[in-house]
Amino acid sequence: MNKRFDTKNYEFNVNSKNGVLIIHGFSSTTYEVKELAEFLGINGYHSIAKNLPGHGTTVENCNKIQYHDWLYFVKEEIAKLVSQSEKTYVIGCSMGAVLALYGASSFPLNGCVVGGTVLDFNNPFTINYIIPLLSSIIKKRNKKSMQSKKQTDKVRFYGYDEYPLIALNEMRKLNKFVKKNLSKVKCPSLIIHSHADRMSLIKNVRIVYDSINSKKKERKFVNKAHHNLFDDNPDQQ
Repeated sequence: MNKRFDTKNYEFNVNSKNGVLIIHGFSSTTYEVKELAEFLGINGYHSIAKNLPGHGTTVENCNKIQYHDWLYFVKEEIAKLVSQSEKTYVIGCSMGAVLALYGASSFPLNGCVVGGTVLDFNNPFTINYIIPLLSSIIKKRNKKSMQSKKQTDKVRFYGYDEYPLIALNEMRKLNKFVKKNLSKVKCPSLIIHSHADRMSLIKNVRIVYDSINSKKKERKFVNKAHHNLFDDNPDQQ
């Protein structure tokens, strides 16, 4: 485990009636969203950041999770937050953005913010064809080995040092499911993308923007943030 790893769940400003669920990315942890949760707590929001099922534990544990477990977790957390709040929002990064969109498709939220969304992968043949065939045999793989040297030199890896490949195949299934339901997203939405992101394709911005039915939807582009764009980076503020 590298230093960008956090096993803890976080909750700030619990008395606020403006609730925000913040969802981290695949094979990562609350480490990448803790600073955003703290910031929102200071600025009047009841913010919650929890590790997704299979995260903040071990690669082996993550490989036991099915994508339905992530969907149920997000739905349960939003339902609890809605019951406590006058206004409810969801924020997600990477796979967390996909889950945030699912939450917005399932509840009449007041707003949805997604960053570094990964619906379409930057290595589609590997993810869509090789991983489904081999993940039951090769169950994990070093993260750096799955990127080109050019990408490895620029990507900051969070959470597990290895990709849990069975869980990665579940993420593929998750994306397929959520894509079909994007039209159900009707709340005000903000889609953030960094031109320096080596993990999320800019086409994901178009997919989300063109598919959701929000009357108010905006795209925000930054130039220097890495993929985990809510954590420390030149564009964080």
